Amino acid sequence: MAKKSLPPLSAAEQAMMDILWKKHPACVLELLEAVNQGRSEPVTRNTLQTQLTRLEAKGWIVRDDSSRSHAYEPAVPEQRGRTSVLAELKQRFFGGSNLALVRCLVESGDITEEELAELRKLVRTKKGGEP
Repeated sequence: MAKKSLPPLSAAEQAMMDILWKKHPACVLELLEAVNQGRSEPVTRNTLQTQLTRLEAKGWIVRDDSSRSHAYEPAVPEQRGRTSVLAELKQRFFGGSNLALVRCLVESGDITEEELAELRKLVRTKKGGEP
């Protein structure tokens, strides 16, 4: 049975998921500190709470109400979440084409020789060849 697809994330929601994948469970105060680290204009507690409520409604996070300060955790493993976000990006910008996505990365010139070498190795490994 195929896994249910996840609703897309805004940039701010993606940033919150990145924090929660690194540090979980986390309470609102911990998340507020992490979100505001290095920001010139801090996010308010109400804004953060709204974002958490939306992420919970979308099925990306779960809230543990067993203690006075609610703890939040990812409901989606990081690999599955990133794969879902990439699939959406690939569909929206590259018509679902893996080749178009990789071609864009390579032709942008932002990919290093080391990264290209690792990609070649990965392709060989996936094809069943020698690493």
